Amino acid sequence: MKKNLFINLFTLFILSASAQNNNALKHTPKHTIWITTNEGKVIKGILVSTSDSSVEIFPGKKSEYGKQLELSMVKESYLNIAKIQIHKQNAVLKGMLIGGGIALAPALIGPIFGKSTGQAGSITSVILFPFGIITGAITGIASRKRFLIRGDKRKFYAFHKKLKY
Repeated sequence: MKKNLFINLFTLFILSASAQNNNALKHTPKHTIWITTNEGKVIKGILVSTSDSSVEIFPGKKSEYGKQLELSMVKESYLNIAKIQIHKQNAVLKGMLIGGGIALAPALIGPIFGKSTGQAGSITSVILFPFGIITGAITGIASRKRFLIRGDKRKFYAFHKKLKY
């Protein structure tokens, strides 16, 4: 009886503590964005939202966005946008995991074909693993999606639809 009461009180405490956090943002940003305007001005920030005709950007860093500093949001119409570049959050980590996984594949698949093949696959994986991690990290750093808008509503709409929050 006391155990159930304790569990219920603990659950109630956790739920009430999490419900009182009204400073939480509606969503965490996943994209760093660079917008080049038709005049050649570059606006860098965090992508907050998009609509059919504009982009809303927080012109700071992700850490500042989380603290809700008093920086005003920048809203840019598709008519003023020449180019958009987006870098996804955790792209480096995903690249490293993929590179490391590919490098470990010979060690995992080698034993299927026999004992000597398994040993050779393990040695190959030990040698290739650091290269896979490094190559994946470089790929993750360099992965940016580029969209040429140049004031075209159809191209901007295609960009808007491709985004995944």
